[in-house]
Amino acid sequence: MTRADSFRLSLAAFALAFAAPALAEDSRLQTLVFDEAAVVRIDGKVKVQTTIKFAPDEVIENVAIGDSAAWQVQPNKAQTILFVKPLEPAARTNMTVVTDRRTYLFDLVASPRNAPLYVLQFRYPELERAAEEARLAAAAEAEAEAARLAASPAEMAAANDPYAVADPASLNFAWASAGTPELLPARAYDDGDAVFLTWPVGTALPAILVMNEDGDEGPVNFTVRGETVVVDGVPPQIILRSGRDTATLTNTGPAAMSARSAGLTAPRKKGSQ
Repeated sequence: MTRADSFRLSLAAFALAFAAPALAEDSRLQTLVFDEAAVVRIDGKVKVQTTIKFAPDEVIENVAIGDSAAWQVQPNKAQTILFVKPLEPAARTNMTVVTDRRTYLFDLVASPRNAPLYVLQFRYPELERAAEEARLAAAAEAEAEAARLAASPAEMAAANDPYAVADPASLNFAWASAGTPELLPARAYDDGDAVFLTWPVGTALPAILVMNEDGDEGPVNFTVRGETVVVDGVPPQIILRSGRDTATLTNTGPAAMSARSAGLTAPRKKGSQ
């Protein structure tokens, strides 16, 4: 599992924690939407501690309290949760909590008449939106993977290489090779409309040329599909050059197309219009 996958799963779990309705509401457990401009009031009661939970990816960096003698404030070892409780029955002060992501403002109010608050946690709309987007992306990815696995081998081959499912009987492998061995492809064949040349991985491609009806060499139109060079048209002969090295591929199969059909335009002779 990649780090991105782990992050998406964490976000999804975070969203589910707040998306599922509680079976029974408990006033001692509260959830508030985080607002950086709001002061959150915590009603305390002597001998009752309140747990303040922050976002799963948040770490407490600093806690400042106005009256540390009247209130006890203690983070957990991981610095992700804060425990707060009053030491005096009618103590009141403020508290600021700074994490590595946000700043929280609290008003701490203790009274014997207060209802006990056990847990206060926050919701973060931006994290919930990100979790929902991650969930939808994961669902789409799973659906695409399921469709890929359900596809037939022929459909998968066609998706990766339009020529992979061609009828073998229609292919011409009768191409004679000559010249410098290093320039020659490992495989050469045509389907009557194009020539397919495959070199070993990492091999530098030579110049691919054809000769027109006047005996002039020129470049040919071709495209590269995966590891295969697809030459436009089926010329009688293909010339491969690299520096002083030369090699040829000659079509010894069915009658070849003209060089012009293979994408070569004959260069103009001097003085021609």
